[in-house]
Amino acid sequence: MRTDRLAILALLLPAALYAQAPGQGSITAATELRIIADGRVLANLRQGAPVQMLGAKSGWTQVAIEGWLHVSVLGPKRDSFPVSVKSPNGALMRATSDRTAAVVAVLADGMGIELVQRTDQWARVRRTGWVLSKFVRAGAPPAAVASAAPAPGVAPRPAPTAAAAPLSATPLPPDSLPGDVAVSRRTTILTAPSGVPMGTLDSATRLVTGASERGWVRVTLEGWVRQADLIPVDSAAVTAISAADLRAEPDRYVGRTVRWVVQVIALQTADPLRKGLSPDEPYLLARGPGSESSLLYLALPPSLMDLAKGLKPLSSVIVLAKVRVGKSEPAGVPILDLQRIVQR
Repeated sequence: MRTDRLAILALLLPAALYAQAPGQGSITAATELRIIADGRVLANLRQGAPVQMLGAKSGWTQVAIEGWLHVSVLGPKRDSFPVSVKSPNGALMRATSDRTAAVVAVLADGMGIELVQRTDQWARVRRTGWVLSKFVRAGAPPAAVASAAPAPGVAPRPAPTAAAAPLSATPLPPDSLPGDVAVSRRTTILTAPSGVPMGTLDSATRLVTGASERGWVRVTLEGWVRQADLIPVDSAAVTAISAADLRAEPDRYVGRTVRWVVQVIALQTADPLRKGLSPDEPYLLARGPGSESSLLYLALPPSLMDLAKGLKPLSSVIVLAKVRVGKSEPAGVPILDLQRIVQR
């Protein structure tokens, strides 16, 4: 009898080692949703995207993501899924059924999806997959990319309340905020009211207030960072645009300036097959931005050639670049014009 019990325990132990109770979570940096750990890519998840955490194993976490797709990108049944994605450039999954709503993921063409709800123009869908555990965090998602909301007339699901340790002082009303304030609880700082998450501030972080709007306050944070980590930027530069965005909507972002962290692969010279680059034009072949595995062509001006020649393969750099081509032929690789390079 003891031997039988030990055998049963041995069978159950591996599952116990990685099982987690389902809970709310969010994506901490742009990453890929895969069908299995290290398997085929299903989607590119945005930073701040809300997910349901289902379990974890060997550095990977199983998650479920929900959001809204326009019905124009819905395809036929695939495998056990009632519908699929029909969009060669990827389909934008949004937080709500509105074309202006925040994008939480870009879904790959052909992937099967579960249909949760459908209206005349929008469909709420769900898909389960695996992400690297280092890119998912337990807890409520940032307010800027909230959980997918139901369509008008549909009762929303009850949202779990997040416990926060309050400060002893009572929060001040917006019309009486002084110049110096402190964060009362861990919170997310955004680029604008209901904008893109920039980072997280811990409780008691001191800030200086500026303008206020619709319950939001513009703040300034003072602190110290290493000079080597700074880069001159165009005030219009953005980090929220991903390589997946460029491929999905190649014409929309042409001329936009981005500030990205990329991994340098090699310094190369363009051949006639590289459409969008001039013959013999030098460029950096790179991967990114961030955790994305997309290839990038970063066209080099003469002023940056010496710096580019000194970069080691697989080194990580911060770049300021302007989008030249969102999706080049024949491989669909984005082309950007480099303006600044800072080694990390």
